[in-house]
Amino acid sequence: MPEGDSLVRLADQLRPVLESKTLVRTDFRTPQLATLDLSGRLVDAVRPWAKYLLFRAGDLTILSHLKMEGRWEAYPLTNDAGTPVTPRWRHPGWQARCVLQTERHQVVGFQLGLLEVVPTASVADRLAFLGPDLLDPDWDELPRADALMNEAVRRLSSDPDRPVGLALLDQSLVSGIGNIYRCEVLLLARLDPHRSVGSVPDLPGLLGLARDLMRANIEPARPGSRPPRRTTTQVTPDDGAPYGVRVTPARATVQHRPGRSTPPGQRTWPSHWVYGRQREGCLRCGGPVAVEPFGDEQANSPAESRTLYWCRQCQR
Repeated sequence: MPEGDSLVRLADQLRPVLESKTLVRTDFRTPQLATLDLSGRLVDAVRPWAKYLLFRAGDLTILSHLKMEGRWEAYPLTNDAGTPVTPRWRHPGWQARCVLQTERHQVVGFQLGLLEVVPTASVADRLAFLGPDLLDPDWDELPRADALMNEAVRRLSSDPDRPVGLALLDQSLVSGIGNIYRCEVLLLARLDPHRSVGSVPDLPGLLGLARDLMRANIEPARPGSRPPRRTTTQVTPDDGAPYGVRVTPARATVQHRPGRSTPPGQRTWPSHWVYGRQREGCLRCGGPVAVEPFGDEQANSPAESRTLYWCRQCQR
């Protein structure tokens, strides 16, 4: 299942080729939508909503979820000289679930975990089960930010005995956090994932730290460059910040590990503190990284994304 920042980046990539463009052809390759034709409609907006991607076309909205294998890709229909070309998909045609075509591009959804077309007026009701989205732009505006934080904390606190490592994955409590950010934010906060939500000393601070980590990874790439690789190790010590760390931009020229230098022989700094580091060890203390299945159906997370990585020394 993708992290919330993946959906923001995907929407940013598709917006220039779809938003404010008229659909000249649509092809929905699912039985429920096989006869639907949205050609002639203007795409009003392309936006992420938690881990969903939405394409609004007037009174109808295409709603999709990538789950584990899904992807959306755009293919130009003309070359640099303006000559028409036939797009060559990078994936087999049988994996295509949706084709949205404008005069200049073909946007294809492959192996989508969910694909629906719903009335635009009912989108909010359809997704009302989701908790506050940590990457919702409303977090930048007061008093809306306070309301979102209060609602997220209220939902997380509704079951104070639940392990915090499970609660963070539950999209009905707070949305956008996937397994990578679940593991990394708990390491930075030095919290044992099995600790109960009710015993976490600063829930708003924990959510703020998770949000800062994700926001640092949605910065647009420099012109002509590839998007930066996701990293959670861009932090500096700050006694005034929640849990004593402050997140720095993902493309900072100097990556800082408190009290330590870049490992010998390594040209670039590692991307994660504990996630996927069962062979290398914890980046913070060097100790062994514990790996265990830690997820449940209540967390609305597929089994493949429930493998927990954590450090028994740092997260006591």
